[in-house]
Parts: sequence; structure tokens; C-alpha cells
Amino acid sequence: MVFVSTLAAVALAVQSISALAIPAVEAPAVRREWTSLTLAARKEYINAVLCLANKPSIIPAGQVPGALNRRDDFTAVHINQTFGVHLDAVFLGWHRNFLYLYETALRDECGYTGYQPYWDWSKSVNNISAYPLFDGSEYSIGGGGLYDPSTGAYDLGPYHFDHGTGGGCVSSGPFTQLELHLGPIPISALFTQALPSNWTLRNNHCLRRDFNVPVAQRFSNGTAVAHLLDAPDIGEFQSRLSGVGNAPPGPHTAGHLQIGMDMFDVFSSPNDPAFFFHHSNVDRMWTIWQARDPLNRQFALNGTTINYDPAGAPIADLYTEENWGVLGRPKPMLELMSNRMFDFNFAYEDMQA
Repeated sequence: MVFVSTLAAVALAVQSISALAIPAVEAPAVRREWTSLTLAARKEYINAVLCLANKPSIIPAGQVPGALNRRDDFTAVHINQTFGVHLDAVFLGWHRNFLYLYETALRDECGYTGYQPYWDWSKSVNNISAYPLFDGSEYSIGGGGLYDPSTGAYDLGPYHFDHGTGGGCVSSGPFTQLELHLGPIPISALFTQALPSNWTLRNNHCLRRDFNVPVAQRFSNGTAVAHLLDAPDIGEFQSRLSGVGNAPPGPHTAGHLQIGMDMFDVFSSPNDPAFFFHHSNVDRMWTIWQARDPLNRQFALNGTTINYDPAGAPIADLYTEENWGVLGRPKPMLELMSNRMFDFNFAYEDMQA
């Protein structure tokens, strides 16, 4: 395993002319759990998401014909970057900035006055449909999908999961009319390392979900989260977060799987608004874990810039530059390692530091 030390980060920061890697002194923006928000605040967030879905894409004409709106832009960038930003050293940092860019778009383009909420998985493990984020009310991001008996089971390595309670279109809540235009992409593409040639083309479909409580109960419970946060180093944290090979699904993978369908598409999962709540909590986990030993964890990296860390892939370090296409400027990994440095100045409501 390859680790990058805090001393190396400090040396790089000293060399940086464009910015200093010192913690922000202003009070941080606070990301809150969905159930901590007032009904009015939840409605404001929902309206901002619908607003993005009605703003035209900024991807240059002809590059991704299926990207019609600003939400599609985020899905398109995620699809295009998937092979380099999952199950590797840059996964956490890349998604931290992806989330920040989405939050910024909601605020700057659609007038949202809050910050990206998070989904505390432990609050929904026994009844996803009753949790206010997914209860299908006007103050939720929609309920489950209609039951589709043709929906198949899910297989992850040696783990087999029966399909859940849905599989079809979301039938309640504010996003029943949300039209998706990109994806789905078969999971087999993750292993062939090649996107379908037609992935950029328009493919209209509804938002689909397949709630799976058994997955939530087994892999998103308090014990699973405690096990994740007890990881001794960044390599083990990454492994426990997602699960690789024959390892059981970690809380990150389980979050996608328990919502299912569009959310379980590793490529186009940002199609589902739940993606950003889930990844806000993933980022919260990383932030909490880093804060427990900042000297050794704040700038710790392990692995390569290619998913599954294949032999010969480039080793990631703090100089490694990541990009988000039309969404925002490229950044070195150094700028992505702290929630209180460079462009970032945010905290989570249960750890406002």
C-alpha cells in the first residue's frame, strides 16, 4: 500500500502559489441531515433540484446529445469519469468536489439558500419508505418504484440479493415526472473498461427505484458504520467503505443497492437525486474518520487513479490532477483532502469543526 504523509502535504502546500493549505477561519457552512430540516427548507431544496432539471445543459453542442439539462450534465460527467474515480485512491476526493459543484449549482443557479443535506443511513435501515427522505410526500425526494416482477436479483461477487419491493417508476413525491435522458449503462462495462458507443445519446426513461430493506439492515446499520470508522488506515477505510472482490458490500455500495435501479447504476447513478444525499453521508464518514487522527489521516492516500488499482496503474499522490469537465476547474488531490481548505469550508451538523 502507498500512503502520502501529512509532511508531504505541508511541503506541497508551501510550494503552492495559488493557494495556502490552511484551515478556513470563517465559520463553515453546515450540511444537515434531511430530518433536521424544516418542511420549508426541504421544499426549497426540492424546488432547486427541479430548477436544475429545467435549465439547459452547458455541455458543448454535439458532445453529449442526450444531456438536455443541468442535472444531465452531472450524470454525463460522472459516466465519463467512472473508470478513474471509483474503487481507487481518488474516489473520495473526486466525489467530494463533485458534490460541492452540485451544491454550488443549486445555490448559484437556482437560488437555494441551504447546503447539500445528507442521508444518515442508520435512520432508515428498518423501513426505507417511512424515512422522510423517501416517504413519497411532497417534502421528500419521492418514494419507491412500482413493483415490477421482471426485475432481477442482484449479484455482487459471492453475495446474492433478491430484488426489493419495486423495480419500476417512482410513483409518489415531487419527482414522478422527472425525465431521465442518459443511462442505464450495464455493470459489465465496469469490467471491460469500455463505455457503450451510444452512451452519449438520448434515452428517455423514468426514475426507477427498488427499495431493499434486508440490504439496509445488513450493511448500513450502526455496527457497519462503526466498523468503517474504526479502520486503522486509509487503505482499510476505502476497502470497508465499498467492499472489493469477495468482501461484503460496505456502506457506500449498500446505499446504492438498497435504493436500487438507477441508483445502483455505477455510471449514471447521479440520475437519482438520492445520489447526492448518499454521497454527502459518504463524505461525512470520511470527514469524521479524518478528524479522529488528522496528523496521519488528513492527507492520506492509498492506491492508483484507475478503478480496482490494477498493476502498473499510476499511483495517486497529492499532485495528481482530477477534473470534472464542464462542471468546474481541474484540481490537484491536495485541494480535495480537507473540508476546511482551499475552495471548501463546510462541516456536518454533528461535527461543526
